[in-house]
Amino acid sequence: MYLVCGIVLAVLLIITLMLFSEERRIRKNITHGLASKFWQLRESRQFVRFNDEIKIRYNPLSSHDSLRYSKTSNISKKGLCLLTYEKLKEKKSLELEMDVPGFPKPLTLIGQVMWTKDLKTRDARGRRLFYTGIKFNKIKPEYEAILLTHLNKLKRICLEK
Repeated sequence: MYLVCGIVLAVLLIITLMLFSEERRIRKNITHGLASKFWQLRESRQFVRFNDEIKIRYNPLSSHDSLRYSKTSNISKKGLCLLTYEKLKEKKSLELEMDVPGFPKPLTLIGQVMWTKDLKTRDARGRRLFYTGIKFNKIKPEYEAILLTHLNKLKRICLEK
């Protein structure tokens, strides 16, 4: 009789501990589970971005209009953030010409609009401003080498500070 009561008591204790640990696990993950649906908890970029203003000209590939002038907000090995006066559509391909400091010839490359953000501020003439994230798609190896040289120079400047 005592043996049966001991076994039942042990089984109940094991079930209680399992339920308690399961409840703790669920409570611990509730906020994390909900937050991860709406907020990425880790950085998705692969390369460091450097704050650098580089003069740039761009034009949508399908357009034969004149080049539009702008400047970068930040830049990395695989993309840049461009300050524009127009909201560019995502996935739109752009022809870019960058005037990299220290190099006489502008870099020409093809990029794709990944995102656009409307800024709350306006420029001196009252025009709307947008940040536009651009991913580099086609870049010649010699231009990529020039870009990497410039980024390494920016990296050294950051490390000296």
